[in-house]
Amino acid sequence: MRALGIDVGASRKGLDLVVLDDRRRPLRVASRVAVDRLGPLLEEAGADVIAIDAPPAWAPAGRSRMTERLLAAVNLHAFATPSAPHGRGVPFYAWMEVGFEVFAAAEAHGFPRYRAGDPRGTAMEVFPHASAAVLAGCLPPKGARKKAWRERVLRAQGVATDELTTADRVDAALCALTGLLALSGKRFAPGDPAEGVIVLPAVSLPARPYRPAPPEASDEGTVPLFRECACGDPGCAELTRTEFAPGHDAKRKSMLWTRAREGRDATDELRRRGWELPPEMR
Repeated sequence: MRALGIDVGASRKGLDLVVLDDRRRPLRVASRVAVDRLGPLLEEAGADVIAIDAPPAWAPAGRSRMTERLLAAVNLHAFATPSAPHGRGVPFYAWMEVGFEVFAAAEAHGFPRYRAGDPRGTAMEVFPHASAAVLAGCLPPKGARKKAWRERVLRAQGVATDELTTADRVDAALCALTGLLALSGKRFAPGDPAEGVIVLPAVSLPARPYRPAPPEASDEGTVPLFRECACGDPGCAELTRTEFAPGHDAKRKSMLWTRAREGRDATDELRRRGWELPPEMR
C-alpha cells in the first residue's frame, strides 16, 4: 500500500513530493518539481492514492466552501476557496490554480478527484495543518515552530523523517500519511462532495474544538499529547498517548496474522515487533 503526498506551492516554487508505504518510510522524496514534469513521477510512484495540499477547483459560488467552514468550527482554519469570479487573477490564489493543474494531471493519469467512499485510485484534497492537529489530538502550542511540531507528529506516527529536511517536505509527508490512513479506513471528509472536501485522518470531527497544547509541549523532543491508535482497525477511533490503545496491540497482531496467512507482506512487521508468526508458519 502506497500513498503519494504533494505539497503545492506557487509556480516558481514547484511541488514537493513524498511517497510513503505502509511501513511509513519514505520511498521517494522530491522537491521543486514542475507541474509539467509531474506525469512521469505519478506513474513511477506506484501509489494507491494521491493526497494533495490544495483544493481541486474554485468553489461553485461565494467565497468559501462548506468543508472549510466545518473545519473552522472545530478550530482548524484553512484558506477559504472562493468562486472563480472572486479568485481568478488574484495573486494570492495563484497557488490554488497550481493545485487545480495538479488535480488535472492526476486525473489524466488515472486518478480522478475524490468525492466520497473508497479513496483507492483517486486524488484527494488534504490539509497538513488539520492532519497534524487530528493526529496529535490538539493544535501546536503557542510559539511552536511549524516544521518542528509537524515533524514530531510524523515521528509519533512512526514516519521516518531523516529526508524531510524542509517544511514543505514535512507537509508532503503529512499528506501521504493522511492518504495511507484513508486507505485503511481512517478518513472523514466533511462538506459537500460537489464543492470539494478536505479529507482528515479520523472517522469524525470532535465534539469540541481543538485547542493548543500546553507550552511545555513545544520543547524539543516532546511528542504530541495524543496519537491515533496504530491497530489499523477501520472502526477504531481511539486516541492514545502510546502506540496502541489498551488491548489494541492484540488486534494489530491478529490482523497481521490474517495478512500473513493470506500471503500478504506482514511477516516483516511481526518480526520487527518481536511477535511470533502464526503457528503454521513457524
